[in-house]
Amino acid sequence: MSEKRLSPRTVAVHAGSRVVGSTSQPLVPPIHMSTVGWFDSSEELDGALDGKDYVYSRISAQNTSLLEESVAALEGAEACLSYASGMAALRAVFEAQNLKPGDRVVMPADGYGVSRLLYKTLCARSGVELHALILSDPKAPERILELKPKFVLAESITNPLLSVPDLRAIAKACKQVGATLAVDATFPSPYGQRALSLGADYAVQSATKWINGHSDALAGTVSGSRERLAPLRSLRLIGGDVLGPFEAWLTQRGLRTLHVRMKAHFENAAQVARRLAESPLLERVYYPGLPSHPDHAVAREVLEGGFGPMVAFEIKGAGRPEGFRFLEALKVARPGPSLGDVCTLVMHAASASARRLTPEERAAAGIRESLIRVSVGLEDPDDIVEDLLSAVAQGVKR
Repeated sequence: MSEKRLSPRTVAVHAGSRVVGSTSQPLVPPIHMSTVGWFDSSEELDGALDGKDYVYSRISAQNTSLLEESVAALEGAEACLSYASGMAALRAVFEAQNLKPGDRVVMPADGYGVSRLLYKTLCARSGVELHALILSDPKAPERILELKPKFVLAESITNPLLSVPDLRAIAKACKQVGATLAVDATFPSPYGQRALSLGADYAVQSATKWINGHSDALAGTVSGSRERLAPLRSLRLIGGDVLGPFEAWLTQRGLRTLHVRMKAHFENAAQVARRLAESPLLERVYYPGLPSHPDHAVAREVLEGGFGPMVAFEIKGAGRPEGFRFLEALKVARPGPSLGDVCTLVMHAASASARRLTPEERAAAGIRESLIRVSVGLEDPDDIVEDLLSAVAQGVKR
């Protein structure tokens, strides 16, 4: 008796669901868009639900696993978890600490404004004390010893003032008081710093930025030991803040050229900073590679391959109106509230990265209305400098 032929409707649903007859391996990882995997045996399915194979993308997925393996290798970590954004990654790290009312958290006073707002909100909800410190201050380790926090968040290079804390000293203080140390290492990327080797417990990346490198996917990663990541993995499983397969694929594609791109970004940033430092139109240039930078000596020791891809400067005599006119006068660089693209992205810091800080918090951090942050791209550095200075000149005209 011949096997019953399936109806066209059934064939349309199931045809092409399994690749057969080939031993070829693709050079570029394919995009696995399916959220569900199926198995021939119930035993295999049961094992997959315990995490032994890919069965449901909220548990694990092929493209996210490939990205996590790659980032872990770059960070020098045992493991990595990916998230739908850098902010989701920062929240996951916080929530995994299981903080209780009365516990203390330390974070940068001069760091990313949205991170500050996130942690302020989470701390207020849970009755946790939040202390904002200038972690590049040589006295910061002493303050950590005094406060005895349970959790410390640092930034490798602060956003937007480009301060560079001595993570070795911060990590030593954290260890003495039993605090967990997470480092947002987005600005230098794993090319420029491996925070775990300096004593951090977690290395956090907004992979949207340099790891992706092309402004076409949101992603975040947290790297560390398997033990440290275990509670995060459990929370991600039930919380669902997973990275989608296409975004993981795009980020993995960008990661493949990270070292080539970052070398050029670092070199361009150094040239741009030196040229800007000579301009009489600017009050001050912030770049860790300049000998005038207060953290220059520390940066030489804790950063690798150069001093980062970011530059910031203050326009002499400028406020917010002049800053906005400067943005509108740009011809090569692009005004944009992000960073990490192949093209140069520029923003007015007080109205963008520090937008969620109160005026008092911005003043305490030293973020003025004249401050401009530059994510230096891969254009000719002479073209970048000429564009920036031309726009500055037009911006200050009245």
